[in-house]
Amino acid sequence: MNTIEFTDANSRDTYFSLHNIRGAHRLSLGEGVKVGIIDWLFAMDEHPGLYAGFADITGAPEQLQMSGHGEWMAVALREIAPKCKIFAINAITYGVESDRAKLLTEAIEWAIENGIEILTYSHAAFFGGEKAIVSKALKAASASAAGIITTFIHCDSPHNIFPYACYPFKQTADFERRPDVNILHYDYNHLLTNVYERYHTLIAEKKSIQSGDDIPYFSFSSMSAVLGGFAALMKRVKRDLSAEECRRILIETSYEIPAKGVNWYDVGECDRVVDIGKAVTALST
Repeated sequence: MNTIEFTDANSRDTYFSLHNIRGAHRLSLGEGVKVGIIDWLFAMDEHPGLYAGFADITGAPEQLQMSGHGEWMAVALREIAPKCKIFAINAITYGVESDRAKLLTEAIEWAIENGIEILTYSHAAFFGGEKAIVSKALKAASASAAGIITTFIHCDSPHNIFPYACYPFKQTADFERRPDVNILHYDYNHLLTNVYERYHTLIAEKKSIQSGDDIPYFSFSSMSAVLGGFAALMKRVKRDLSAEECRRILIETSYEIPAKGVNWYDVGECDRVVDIGKAVTALST
């Protein structure tokens, strides 16, 4: 057995209730909204009916059939917006760092040409010249006919709705502006057994976790897919919803919670926690 399936991993109150997802589902399931996931390793053959379409930007189409990161993002997104149309955009290749911004730009261009309405990206941040290239592509996405809403993690471009991880934000040189909203880490509901085994081996050997790929059931990455799902719920209610209006409503309907960060001293108030039930209701009234 290569995978372990949990059909409703986020059913616990601590997940859906924090963001009032069931309140949103009473009004919208994201029907028909086209959401693109810029990623790799989508396991398309293992999930009949999950994807509405795909694109290979890398020249390595075999990544579309391999299990991994993109697959995790897709199943998380499906739980948030059960009726949206998910498109797998294979645009990540590790070991060829100089091509990252180019591939992502081409992925965004494909999304514009194919009427994608929301784009998610859940990988490493861009800096320097690469950041300028990506920001230019994001601006073009926002200005496209579909008015693409993007929810990229680690991306403080003004043209992107910037998510953070539900603990107090500290300004750093990496990000020039504060995050727009806070999103709780989400459980994956499709676990790879080899990742699960690697994780427990690392713990047993008291070795450090190197990345989200070492963790079988949660990661920062999920923030992008979850926020993309939230945007799909909103877009279904108002089909001409712009990125700026989406951002504004998410912030205006958000709330504050006590938070404790990854370090014991990172204690404080976590503001702008998404209440997607209120956001969808605001659009529908």
